Amino acid sequence: MDELEFNNYFDKKVGELTADYFDFFEDSIKNAKRFAIAPYFWLIHNAINWRIERTSKNIEKFTSFRSKDWTNSKNDFFINLFHPEDRQYIMAAIVFSTNLRMQFLREGKTDVVFNHYGRMIDRNGEYRWILLQSPRQIIINYEIKASIVIIYDLSHFVIKNLPLLSIIDFNDNEVQYFKHVDQDLLKIDTEKPTITKREKEVLNLMAQGFNSPEIAEKLFLSYHTVENHKRNLRKKTNTKTSAELIAYTMNHSLLIL
Repeated sequence: MDELEFNNYFDKKVGELTADYFDFFEDSIKNAKRFAIAPYFWLIHNAINWRIERTSKNIEKFTSFRSKDWTNSKNDFFINLFHPEDRQYIMAAIVFSTNLRMQFLREGKTDVVFNHYGRMIDRNGEYRWILLQSPRQIIINYEIKASIVIIYDLSHFVIKNLPLLSIIDFNDNEVQYFKHVDQDLLKIDTEKPTITKREKEVLNLMAQGFNSPEIAEKLFLSYHTVENHKRNLRKKTNTKTSAELIAYTMNHSLLIL
C-alpha cells in the first residue's frame, strides 16, 4: 500500500468532535503509565481531519521532533518516521486492523487487542523497534472518529523476528501473528494466564531492566520472594528465560491495558 491509497482510505470521515473529546482518553493515559512494560509516548489522533491534536509531554525524548511539530501534523509526517522498508507494510497493517476491528464490533467482539510492530526513527536519527497500540477509540456508526495511540520503545529488548501485526482476541482465547497482512504466519489458541498484582509489579520492573536485588528493594520484598515470583511467571507463561518472559508479555498484552 502506498501513501495515496492510505490517504484515500482515511479521507472518508465526516462529522465533528466535541471540544472536550480528549477527556474520553484520560483512563487510557493513566493505565499506560501504570502498566507500561517499556518507555512510551502517546498521541491523540483526530480521524475526521486526520491530524494529531495532542501528545504526551515526553515525546521529544523519543524523536528528533518537538511537540509543536507533532501538533496538527498529518498522516505523512507520522508514516515517514518509520523505516522506508516498513512504511508500506505499516500502512497496510493499519488499514487491515481498522477493517477487522469494525468487523469484530459487528460480531459483538470488543475484547480484542491489535499490536503493530515496526522500526521508527529515534532522536539520534537511528531506527529502533517499536510497538504501536491504540487501546481506545471514539467510534460512531462503525467509524473511528478519534484514537489514542501509544508507542512503546522496544530498543532495550533483545527480541528477534517480531511480527508485523499480532491480534489478541480474548473473546475466543486466540492469537494470530502476521508477517504480512496477506500472509498468516502463525495462529494459536491461548488462554490468558492469571497474573497477580504483585507479579505485575515484578514484571513491570523486570521490563525496565531492574535485576532481582533492585526489584526486592523497590517492592520491599526479599530476594527469594522476587525469585519465586519470577519462577511462577515463567511457569504460567511456559517460558524459560527472562527475555522470553518479557517477549511473551509484550506479544500477549499482559500489562498494556
